Amino acid sequence: MRSEREASAVEARFAEACRDHGAGRADAAEAGYGAVLAAWPGHPGAAGNLAALLHASGRPADAIAVLTRALRAAPEEAALRASLAALVGESAGPDRARTLAEGALALRPDLAEAWFHLGNALRARGERAGAEGAYRRATRTRPDLAGAWSNLGDVRAEAGALEEAVACYRTALAHRPDLPQPRVNLGEALNAQGLAQEAALLLQDGLALHPDLPLLHANLLLTLHYLPSVPPAVLARAHAHWNRRHAAGLLPARVVHANARDPGRRLRVGYVSPDLCTHACASFILPLFGAHDRQAVEVVAYDLSGRRDAVTERLERRADLWRPLSGHDDAQAAASIRTDRIDILVDLAGHTAGARPLIFARAPAPVQVAWLGYPDTTGMTAIGHRLTDAWADPPGPSDGWHSERLVRLPGGFLSFAPLAEAEPGPVRGADEPVTFGSFNKLAKVTPQVVALWARILRAVPGSRLVLKSRALAEASTRERYRTLFARAGVEAERLFLAGQVAGLDEHLRAYHRIDVALDPFPYNGTTTTCEALWMGVPVVSLAGTHHVARVGVSLLTACGLPDLVAENQDAYLEIARALAADTARRATLRTELRERMRAAPLGDAARFARSVEAAYRTLWQDWLASADPA
Repeated sequence: MRSEREASAVEARFAEACRDHGAGRADAAEAGYGAVLAAWPGHPGAAGNLAALLHASGRPADAIAVLTRALRAAPEEAALRASLAALVGESAGPDRARTLAEGALALRPDLAEAWFHLGNALRARGERAGAEGAYRRATRTRPDLAGAWSNLGDVRAEAGALEEAVACYRTALAHRPDLPQPRVNLGEALNAQGLAQEAALLLQDGLALHPDLPLLHANLLLTLHYLPSVPPAVLARAHAHWNRRHAAGLLPARVVHANARDPGRRLRVGYVSPDLCTHACASFILPLFGAHDRQAVEVVAYDLSGRRDAVTERLERRADLWRPLSGHDDAQAAASIRTDRIDILVDLAGHTAGARPLIFARAPAPVQVAWLGYPDTTGMTAIGHRLTDAWADPPGPSDGWHSERLVRLPGGFLSFAPLAEAEPGPVRGADEPVTFGSFNKLAKVTPQVVALWARILRAVPGSRLVLKSRALAEASTRERYRTLFARAGVEAERLFLAGQVAGLDEHLRAYHRIDVALDPFPYNGTTTTCEALWMGVPVVSLAGTHHVARVGVSLLTACGLPDLVAENQDAYLEIARALAADTARRATLRTELRERMRAAPLGDAARFARSVEAAYRTLWQDWLASADPA
């Protein structure tokens, strides 16, 4: 037993260590917590704080050791079990974390932190309902536990309840404005609801609080593309700023690669992506993986997410080597890629959700390329090239808006194959009301887009508009868009607003009811445009100045439909009105578009793969010929 004086001295030493910790004096804090634990081995506050300090400094094993020793000394301390549950989930997995959290709750059923960590363990096990229940119990027990509110928001967002998720994130930030994760996730939820301007302001405020957080900064970069008021030159500067802040300092002054320097040998090409699963990008990754000439390239897939489904299995079968990287930090992932001696490393995600651009910042491969998943420059000096085409990025100003050298592929920068089978619908009768449609994310359906689409509806009497997007499953979002259209003179009964449907085949069959698809601007559709064309539905697109606003130009031109590309909003309206009136042309396109796509580079995966491989070969030989190939 400790005397009152001894206990008082220990608590005074603990308070001093806490002050050092709060002031950023990590060494002094570590020493102070160590002294407390030497005198009181099971002190829960000292053990928990020291473990947090060690974990934050990149010493997770030491943190777990501290808590394990403390728990042996004080097995009745529920807080120690809860703290240990938080850490072992990263190393020993969710089952061990769950056992520890449940043990803590057996000792203290009212311990909010234990409910929080139990929720995290259940969520990692894929038990969403159980996780939600645990987070709700945590917030009832301790209403100011911001982390539990944030994670409850994540669970509700995953279930499609965006309105509730937004409320959870706002509650988390009300209690802890300094927490970055609920701010990042709130920005994503607002974008999904079509509130991109609000999301951008939120993320800009967050960047002032967290200037060194790459993820928050990257989310702001993506959000800026939805705003018509942001010109490409400003976007270019914003990406360059991201690079200076987060990536440039990670590039070694001199990089030496041990790759065999043979200009004609088989190249080892690594594709890095968080989207190797049922995802829009997979419609373009699958055909390339399947069509690559294995005499020319070896395909190595680096999976960043760890998510697996039927599409993942299809992709894995088409790769020569599959490398999971979800358990690696950026430095470890880069080291693994370097060990694999990848010749061409391709980033498929840019600054989108789950991307890991700081792997590329370390230059693990001699030739690094951006392609597909992000509609702009990465801003990174470590990535030397970007695959595109002359329609999406016309030579001239677009070159100056990129940190990478643009490699313009002949025939288009994409090859498409649907992830599900569905036949085009029957030709719609001339007596049926013309139905326009867009299945794009609501972030792209800005007030400016609504205004133009409303003009089209007013110009085509009796016409209707179908919008399908995940957020439209919620009544509040549907009502907001009905209000936007009503203010533009379109009655609610002419709008059909729908959330996601069950299954990819049902998603494609939803195009059966669409006569003309409308491409949003300035952020064009990509997968949605290809799916519409595949299902026999013509798409009207507005040509902008830079890549994000010219993908429609590329896709429609590659399919022989340049006449569906408008140079201004008035022309966009006229093209849509002409298609609405031309029943015969729409009938022809309904029956012929799929074959036209198959005959075009967009549907000819083998032709596309040869152009990509030729580009890789040129980039490889350019590197070999450089004055300093290291």
